[in-house]
Amino acid sequence: MSPVNGRALLARRGGRWLDERGAGSALGLGVVAATVALLLLILPLAVALQGRQLAANAADAAALAAADTAMGAVPGEPCANAARLAEAGGAGLLDCRIDGAVATVLVAREVLGGTARAAATAGPEGGG
Repeated sequence: MSPVNGRALLARRGGRWLDERGAGSALGLGVVAATVALLLLILPLAVALQGRQLAANAADAAALAAADTAMGAVPGEPCANAARLAEAGGAGLLDCRIDGAVATVLVAREVLGGTARAAATAGPEGGG
């Protein structure tokens, strides 16, 4: 096809010439719009997964603190220390159980208007 009057023509259909100028811009805008839409769908999922992991980290720290206190390695009351560590990790302590030197905790953390919960158990090998 040759340019007519300085315009690149794609084809003649129904007595009209179809012009392909600007098609790359439209395609580029479509790709950008699709990318933004995909990111808007993925972002809440990523934030929720991060919140769940942070709750698990807080539960691990709280269980270790409670177990260390129950074994006498750290002064204080096991569940109070667990609550303090859970709060430092951005979570709240929901439950704390001490069985000898083994501590089991349940924590919760607010994530995107919902709640991420995590449990952890810590203590000496064999339940000492």
